[in-house]
Amino acid sequence: MSERLLTIVLSVAATLAVQQVVPPRAAVRDLEVDRLVVRGELIVSDTGKPWEEGYEEQQIPRGIYARGLADGPGGLWVRSRLIKGEVDDPFDDRFHAVERDGSLRRAPGHISWNVWLDGAWRQMAIVQGEGVEFSEVPREQWNGATHPGRIRLQTFRPGHQEPLTDALIGQGMMSLGGGGYGGGGLTEPREVLELWGGQLRQHALPAPQAPAAVTEDDSGSHTYTLVALGPQGVRSAVSVPLETRGRALLKWDSVPGADSYVVLCDGEPVGPPVRIEGAEKRWRDPRMK
Repeated sequence: MSERLLTIVLSVAATLAVQQVVPPRAAVRDLEVDRLVVRGELIVSDTGKPWEEGYEEQQIPRGIYARGLADGPGGLWVRSRLIKGEVDDPFDDRFHAVERDGSLRRAPGHISWNVWLDGAWRQMAIVQGEGVEFSEVPREQWNGATHPGRIRLQTFRPGHQEPLTDALIGQGMMSLGGGGYGGGGLTEPREVLELWGGQLRQHALPAPQAPAAVTEDDSGSHTYTLVALGPQGVRSAVSVPLETRGRALLKWDSVPGADSYVVLCDGEPVGPPVRIEGAEKRWRDPRMK
């Protein structure tokens, strides 16, 4: 009996000593392993919680949250930027999916852009990779050397629950149009470009409006004009001129179809064409004082 009491006392004393030396739930600053197996959940979060407070229903992660298949569908949720890089080797993203019965899955997945509406995430636009129809390439002809695919672009239009196929791209050919609500979508193109439900309309590149001067350096009078350039190099007409008291910081609105702009001062281009992000363009004359 005395030995049993001594054992109990020593166990309690050891437990208290360990609690004093190692506080409960002490954070591990560094952990180095050769292999890590997580069967349930993996949480990378400064709060220790998987979801951002107030956004649990939307499942917006606080950082990174990964879940296995033990309790239903698994997945990986990432908050903020997803940055990828590689050294001396390219990286790629691949979507793999197979049927349990071994049959061919022609559409292994898609990328969608969603908005939170009526208590759920609703798709707005979809980019889907898929295999061609068996009517185009019979199943028995699919093999390691023949596995043709294409890209389907879809959007959800007002008043429709099903997506509309806007474009179908494959084998160097493309279909454009408004066909296929909830069905097979656009017909596979047989020509390089096929248009459905409309006609081809060409728009000339409009001339930019006159730029506005934000600031000037009073170095002498100058005249600024703009020329818009299309992605293939087509030039628009010259804009209405702007008279200034000197070299200037300019701003102007973007032009539909323009890829870049040539800024002319007193009729001469100031450097190469410029590409500026945003609807409002801002450009500073490099000679400005």
